[in-house]
Amino acid sequence: MIFLKQFLLLKKLSKITKLIFLVFFLLFSFNSNAQVSYVIQGNQNIDKKTILSLIPNNFSLSSSEKINEYQKKLYETGFFEKIDLKIIENQLYIKIVENPLVNFLYIDGIIMPDLNKKISKIPYISENSILQLHLIKKDIEKISTYLNSLGYLNNEVNYQLIKINNNKVNLFYNIKLNKKFKINRIFFIGNKYFKSSTLLDILHSTEYGWWKFLSTKSIPSEGGINYDISKIKSFYLDNGFFDVQINSHSIKILNDEKVNLIYSINSGEKYTVREVSLIDNSKSLSQDNLKEINEYFKRIDGQLLNLSKIKRSVTLVEKYLRKSNFDLLISYKLTNKEKKNIELVYNISDYPNKKIIEKIIISGNSITDERVIRNNLSFSEGDFLNNSKIIASIDKLNGIGLFSNANYEISNIDDKKSEIMITVIEKPTGEIAAGAGAGTNGATISGSLNENNFLGKGIRLKSSLNLGTEKIFGNISYSDPDYKSSGNNLSTSFFIQSTDYKNASYTNKIIGLNATTTYEPYDTIFLTPGIGIDYDILTANNDSSSTIKKREGNFYTTKFFYNASKNTKNREFQTTDGYLVGLGQDFSLLSDIPYISNSIFGSYYNEYKSGFVGSLKSKIETISSLTSDDVKFSDRLFVSSNNLRGFSNMGIGPKLDGDFIGGNYSYYGSISTTIPNGLPERWNAITNIFLDTANVWGVDDNSTGDTNKIRSSVGLGLSWISPLGPIAITYAEPISKYKTDEEEQFNFKIGSAF
Repeated sequence: MIFLKQFLLLKKLSKITKLIFLVFFLLFSFNSNAQVSYVIQGNQNIDKKTILSLIPNNFSLSSSEKINEYQKKLYETGFFEKIDLKIIENQLYIKIVENPLVNFLYIDGIIMPDLNKKISKIPYISENSILQLHLIKKDIEKISTYLNSLGYLNNEVNYQLIKINNNKVNLFYNIKLNKKFKINRIFFIGNKYFKSSTLLDILHSTEYGWWKFLSTKSIPSEGGINYDISKIKSFYLDNGFFDVQINSHSIKILNDEKVNLIYSINSGEKYTVREVSLIDNSKSLSQDNLKEINEYFKRIDGQLLNLSKIKRSVTLVEKYLRKSNFDLLISYKLTNKEKKNIELVYNISDYPNKKIIEKIIISGNSITDERVIRNNLSFSEGDFLNNSKIIASIDKLNGIGLFSNANYEISNIDDKKSEIMITVIEKPTGEIAAGAGAGTNGATISGSLNENNFLGKGIRLKSSLNLGTEKIFGNISYSDPDYKSSGNNLSTSFFIQSTDYKNASYTNKIIGLNATTTYEPYDTIFLTPGIGIDYDILTANNDSSSTIKKREGNFYTTKFFYNASKNTKNREFQTTDGYLVGLGQDFSLLSDIPYISNSIFGSYYNEYKSGFVGSLKSKIETISSLTSDDVKFSDRLFVSSNNLRGFSNMGIGPKLDGDFIGGNYSYYGSISTTIPNGLPERWNAITNIFLDTANVWGVDDNSTGDTNKIRSSVGLGLSWISPLGPIAITYAEPISKYKTDEEEQFNFKIGSAF
């Protein structure tokens, strides 16, 4: 019994003890939080409220973790050079040494107002901001990078701080700017497979020459080099080289004005796509769906590896899936197989995790309208996150010529939403070019002034003037590559032309205006409709025949025209693979002399052996008056010396009193192949042999004794980049001709506009 009483008493005392301890603990905790006071020392420009606002939640003087967290937050602001936290009698003493305030910021060393204005927008630090040394380092790096992108290599950027009163400083960025360097030579070394001349044609950058004294393409820049590297790699991947590596690149400074660019390339081996398969992991497509999708992939099987065509097939299937109301993800995988073969596997699946793009943030575009960037993205807010679409869109942005670099970063908002940051680095989009040339057909002086991002809307505004001994041509054009966000191109041009050919005794002056649009209704099929209006003044020379003098006058012409073509060429200049076939018509109805014209054209290219590229080209044209009047001279058809070598320019066809007056029908065709020439590769020389055929015949009034005889020639051509400028030399021997033709076996051109 006594034992039980003692036990109950001890238990009661234990409860009382616990209660007392709990009360003391609560009182102590309350006292340590509620009674804390803060003493701030050393602040001059930073308000006390700002300092206290950073105190963590549940802050306690008894918690070293919370005190360290508070000190870390203060340092992270960048406002303070030094921070000491001390506890004295339940008070937290916050002793700080502030970073100075930037009173004045000045950029010294740039005398060009426009450049100074652009550089002044670069620094993170601004007037009335807190000075932070790490931001100064970032500013110097950004300024230097920007200057490098403009071709000012080896520039020096330093800074100077001058202390003034009230813990304030004046900050000076001192820039020592070198002259813009020029690209002397571009070298390609290593196992590159292709000739240097072929690779040079791929690059945006060009070697400097006297005829390019106003060109911006011959100025080296990091952004331009990176862009060129991406173009080189894409070129190899589109020509079968799966394992291509751009091992390195370098800029070798020769003197105070010129540099050499050196690219080291290992092409690897050519691969062919031998196995193409489709895996449907979505399990939602019918057999008919899969059959139709496989039709897109059959075009790839058995073909030389071409990454652009593979990406194109993915885009077409994505369009088909959206049109069929399937919200699915399509991807592809390339696997290196034996015997230089590639296995291509397409995969269709549901979106993983079904993450939605909540927000797209565009940054870095101080000039370019955000709409221009967004219209080049294949995704938008509300779409499912698709990495392949993002990468393809970034590639497209890097290829439109407005940015030296475009990149992206994906941030997860939560388990179902993501945010994408698109960052671009803009580059100068204005171009000035000038050139001079001479040759068999006379001399030419030319110049152009272009802006590829007019008003920041991606609009191309171009003007050019060519002054030749036989022809003067001026042109101003306006082109919107994404008219009203349709994805279609709209172009307008105003032109003035004057011709006075040596083998014609009359002069033509034409003033005109054209408007065209281009779109792609089907894969690689392009349609270009347009309208035009021009005013033609024909003046006969004093020694002209009476027949030509009767054709003098002023003529007004309006027309509707279109071209439809299928184009699979791998590139427009120095094509090595693919074909182009098409037709066109002009309808001139509301005109002084109404007419209808027709054309059929085609070309085919194939690299049948390394260094040997064969090509076939042909074009047939007709023009017919819709009234009893003859087709005017400026609308008549001719064949130039570029299409029928061995004969002078406009030197075949109907002839009246010693003048070539053109015909209502024309034809030309050519078979050619490039061949090795044994010249040093650094000359970038290209040699080809050719067989040309052509004819011009028929006039409305049958006033000439023309013939349907086909003219032909065979010859050899050489083109190369010489120290004097680009040179093209052709020697052709006529095989078949007519007695009235003018021959020109030797033809040369030197200099041009680039």
